[in-house]
Amino acid sequence: MPPLKELQLTDFRNVRQRTLRFSASGTVFYGPNGCGKSNLLESIHLLSMLRSFRSAGIRELVRLGADSFTISLLLSLSGYEEKILMKESLSGARELYIGSSRLRKASDFIGEFRVVAFTPEDKFIASGSAGYRRRFFDMLISPLDPGYFRALSNYNRALEQRNRALKEKKIPIAAAFEEELAVNGEIISRRRLDLSRELEKEVLLLLGEDSGFCIRYKGDAETPADQRLKQLFSNRDRELLRGQTLTGPQLDEFELIFHERPLRGFGSTGQIRITTLMMKLASFQLVRKGCSCPVVVLADDVTGELDEANTELFLSTVEQADQRFFTFTEIPSHPRLRDLEMICVNC
Repeated sequence: MPPLKELQLTDFRNVRQRTLRFSASGTVFYGPNGCGKSNLLESIHLLSMLRSFRSAGIRELVRLGADSFTISLLLSLSGYEEKILMKESLSGARELYIGSSRLRKASDFIGEFRVVAFTPEDKFIASGSAGYRRRFFDMLISPLDPGYFRALSNYNRALEQRNRALKEKKIPIAAAFEEELAVNGEIISRRRLDLSRELEKEVLLLLGEDSGFCIRYKGDAETPADQRLKQLFSNRDRELLRGQTLTGPQLDEFELIFHERPLRGFGSTGQIRITTLMMKLASFQLVRKGCSCPVVVLADDVTGELDEANTELFLSTVEQADQRFFTFTEIPSHPRLRDLEMICVNC
């Protein structure tokens, strides 16, 4: 019995209204480019993480002409069914429900099931700016550690408020958020360091110990909260001139290294593609091992640029998920995909 049984969308992306039912542990959405296959994966991701894997803003998610969208999922968990629902308007107002109960905190909503998304944009984890790698690690750690998700949410909120106060030269207000930044910054940095080490081990299991791969976390994980607080105080005059906070995990970097050379800048297209795939497969293994709830894989047309061996590795690995969703422009012919449930998105 698949954990995700029914998906309902109203005014989401290009969908006015649609209901999809799933009866298998694997589903293929197929249809021509631009018909909305990726939107279906994105909606599932939103109900797990409350974040899009596309970095989309609310105006991109609400169908043109509508003022809000609604997504709901019917889940089958441990022998009982449960409906979860998310509604968000152009104004930014959000409603979250589990069953008939409306939730106040986002952290209470996340956790019914976990997702690991594989997308063509994953290549930017290796080749893009530091922000892509921070986002990757944040989305990996948050399902594994609810405390991290809370710390990250609190930190980002306090950072936004402090930066606004710095720009407006409101020193007492800026100072009021510094303790919250110090305490949550320590939690974030320490967990990022730990997770980068765990992920490196998993990647080496896939690439081989002699691959020369490592992850170098460049942050201040060893700095305790009291020292962070002193640093924020001592930097305040300089930060008033810049109008922003100049220390903290929002500046962290994760360098991906092959034989002592950063992949970004020195890696070939092939190295970047394979390393990214291995990092995502390793993250799937960490989520699968670290979560007691169902784990769902979302694969958005990711096998097109893989050779036969890596396609087989990818498909065989994600078969360990509780449920899988794939997108293709045509019905796939690979033996591991032939017997999956096929849903034509443009039909």
